[in-house]
Amino acid sequence: MPVVRRVWAGIGQAIESAAIAAIGLVVVALVLLAVWGVDQGFEGDPLLQWRVAVDAWMLGHGVDVGVTLATDAVVAVGIEEASRSFVLGIGAWGIGLVTLWLHWRAGRRLAELPAVDAGIATAAGAIATGLVGLAAGASAQHATAAPDLGQAFALPALVALAGMAGAVLARRGHEWVVASGRALTVDEPWVRAARAALRAGLASTIGVLGVGALLLGAGLLLRFTDAILLLESLEPTGLGVVVLFLVQLALAPTAVVWASSWAIGPGFELGTGSSVSPLGTELGPVPSLPLLAAIDPSAQPWMLAVVALPVLAGVAAGVLARQTVLAGTRERPAHWWELAAAAAGGALVAGMLLGVLAALSAGAIGPGRLADAGPDAVLVAAWGALEVGVGLAVGLFAGARVGGPIAVGEALPLATEGSATSVRGVLGLGGAGRGRGTGDDPDPDDLDDEDSRPDAGDEHDGEERGRRTEGAEPAADDPDAQVTEAVEPVVVERAADARQTEAVGPVEPAAGERATDRGEVEAADDERDEPRPSDGGRAADTADDGLAADTAADREPGGDRAPR
Repeated sequence: MPVVRRVWAGIGQAIESAAIAAIGLVVVALVLLAVWGVDQGFEGDPLLQWRVAVDAWMLGHGVDVGVTLATDAVVAVGIEEASRSFVLGIGAWGIGLVTLWLHWRAGRRLAELPAVDAGIATAAGAIATGLVGLAAGASAQHATAAPDLGQAFALPALVALAGMAGAVLARRGHEWVVASGRALTVDEPWVRAARAALRAGLASTIGVLGVGALLLGAGLLLRFTDAILLLESLEPTGLGVVVLFLVQLALAPTAVVWASSWAIGPGFELGTGSSVSPLGTELGPVPSLPLLAAIDPSAQPWMLAVVALPVLAGVAAGVLARQTVLAGTRERPAHWWELAAAAAGGALVAGMLLGVLAALSAGAIGPGRLADAGPDAVLVAAWGALEVGVGLAVGLFAGARVGGPIAVGEALPLATEGSATSVRGVLGLGGAGRGRGTGDDPDPDDLDDEDSRPDAGDEHDGEERGRRTEGAEPAADDPDAQVTEAVEPVVVERAADARQTEAVGPVEPAAGERATDRGEVEAADDERDEPRPSDGGRAADTADDGLAADTAADREPGGDRAPR
């Protein structure tokens, strides 16, 4: 039964999602357990290690952790503001990406289920993940550090939901977009443009993040000496180096988003009043983390050139979309307004995604002025949409000419618009936008108009048929008006196509009728006693007589016929 199947699908996914969240917690706890055993010989409070593991898992899913340091810890930190309670909100998204990836794999299996079953299972999995996070956050409540319980339920659930829903949409999103377009009676070119916008926006976002990862790696490589000096200043043990590496690995996705924001232009801040962007860098005291050595304390003039990298990422995404989704066919070529709509929509999608990522990567990294760290989501979204939009427009309109090893498909030329450049045609309202040469199906009204206009050959044939019919139709009320006119001879191209008829005897004129030399028959005034032949038979006989008469006329010397 469908109800039972849906219930079991929800229960199964809830168990799997809860297991994924629990395994993530256990892995983090095992790492801290190993550190505790090697460094302290398992001396001290084991619950402390569990609370630290839960706090790390919470930070990995974007949950804020409230911190209140003891007196000796405040002295060790050396910051006066550390004596007051503060919030640690920087996202260690390396941990959250593991949860996202595992739920993505689960979502690929859910995509094979019916839509309702997949929706129920996805919701059940997200709720189960949130419940595990809530239980873990409640177990880690302490006067020193306490995760926010509301966020402990909501944010891990959203991570799981994003993974499963993203996988389902990636597998079945095309079908749903097409079905939605049909349900809303949207023209096929607009559906195609929407698909291209979604794909181009997502591809552009991935390209901009790739640019950020390259810049981060290049910065660490160029400033490798400064990173080593920061590491030595911490004086870690061998185990401490491993732990520090894992911490920076968890922070790497956040650093990539920061580097992407720097490439877009707005940059990011590392404390209240600071700024790191291609236009200039103003830094105050920063944490001694080797990962931050990639920041160049002085801005160079050549750094302004990095703003072109997101534009190039948009160009590459535009070429990809032009040669795949908007390649067009010979029956339905792409239109210029499809490319424009795809560029604008893709820029909007990319700007929204980059803004969301910037918001997720921002947060407090410590007390006092360190409460403000990360990029401005609004600025990143606005500038990202502008730069990506320019790149998408260039890539889409020039993508048909790109060849060589980077070509992924064959893009046909744009449609010859004609009247489709009108507002009514561009908006897909039919009529003016569906003229000839656009590649769309012609308007039925236009077909009716064309069918109603006979060409010259049709008019000629119609005149001949009219003359033959006119001579064959007798007048029922007035026998004197029953006059048959001669019919034009039918031109026979081949003898084999000539109509074969059986020989018949001569038709004797009826009483009161006389035949003229040209085969014309006039009806007598008196009523005839024998039955009158049918109209169809009279028309056929009259047509045959007229044909014979014209044929005889053609055989006369000179071959000229008198005009009618």
